[in-house]
Amino acid sequence: MSLFGAKPATGGLFGGSTTAAASPFGQSAATTQPQTGGLFGASTQTAQQPAGGLFGGGAQQQQQQQPQLGSSLFGGSTFNTAQQQQQQQQQQQQQQQQQQQQQQQLQQSVNQSSLWGTSVWQPGQPVAPLEKPIPDQIATLIGKWKPDNPNTVFKEYFYNKVDENRVPFFQPQAHENPREWEEALQNKPAPGYLPVLCTGFDGLATRLQLQRRTVATFNAGLHEINTKLDAILSQHDLQTSVRALAARRRHNELSKRCLALAAKTQVLRNRGYALSGDEDDLKQKLAALEKTMQDPALSARMEELWSRLIVLRNYADALRVEVNKRGIKEEEGLGEEIEAKAKKIVEDYEKQLQHLKKEVDQINTDFDVWQKEQK
Repeated sequence: MSLFGAKPATGGLFGGSTTAAASPFGQSAATTQPQTGGLFGASTQTAQQPAGGLFGGGAQQQQQQQPQLGSSLFGGSTFNTAQQQQQQQQQQQQQQQQQQQQQQQLQQSVNQSSLWGTSVWQPGQPVAPLEKPIPDQIATLIGKWKPDNPNTVFKEYFYNKVDENRVPFFQPQAHENPREWEEALQNKPAPGYLPVLCTGFDGLATRLQLQRRTVATFNAGLHEINTKLDAILSQHDLQTSVRALAARRRHNELSKRCLALAAKTQVLRNRGYALSGDEDDLKQKLAALEKTMQDPALSARMEELWSRLIVLRNYADALRVEVNKRGIKEEEGLGEEIEAKAKKIVEDYEKQLQHLKKEVDQINTDFDVWQKEQK
């Protein structure tokens, strides 16, 4: 058997040659073998058996009859030449039809098969690249991982609080995309915020360190303010409040001295002048009060009131002693009549005491005014 599935024909012992060829793609190769006359004048025909192809399909083997080149030993031929030619034409037509069918099947299988769901290349069709070359893909991937590359995916806009009037004076930096910066500026959370680009983990760490330093600075400022407030409070408690109390006392003393000076000045200024109507009325009232204070009837009235107070006190003590002697229990209590009488007596005495107190207070007030006027 040859490399391409065809085995050379060999003559048999009686002048016949036999061939059997199997194709590696499931199609047996058509072989043309010359027929030679046998020893007794009979030619033998070659017979080919169908062989299984590589993909499991058995291919139909074709046989081609060749004209007998030799005659028998006695000069007689076994087949008619016209019949042989007709058979050869029929076999050739069958071979052409089978070849056309095989080409159509092969073309359909090629069109339907694909590597990644797309049809394979066909003759006459331009080749379109499906993806970028591998070096370009690697360069693109590396560029997305590098923070200093404009196409990196590790970038984000944060916001800093600035004065709202200064926002229009800020512009995107040279390494920033103006369109992305404007979009971040439009999406700011509140007025007065400015977008700041942060790329990569190094940029994020730098921003965190800056925030920590800023917070530490603010904390130091707060501690300093608290220390100063404590010092101010201590100074206020130890010095300011004490000085305020001393100044208030001194102010009261000066007010009294100013009032006395004004009174004396008024008296000196009006000496030798006639008194007005109000001043004359006041003078008469003061004289009447002085006369009343010096009246012996007032002293007798006061002694009478004191004696009545002593009698009331003694009466109250006697009632207390009497109640204790009788041993009145808490649940028994006093009678309603006794309680009413005692309540009335106490109320009367209370009214008298209040009246006496008012009179004594009025007398003391008038006496103080009179003493001041005498000075």
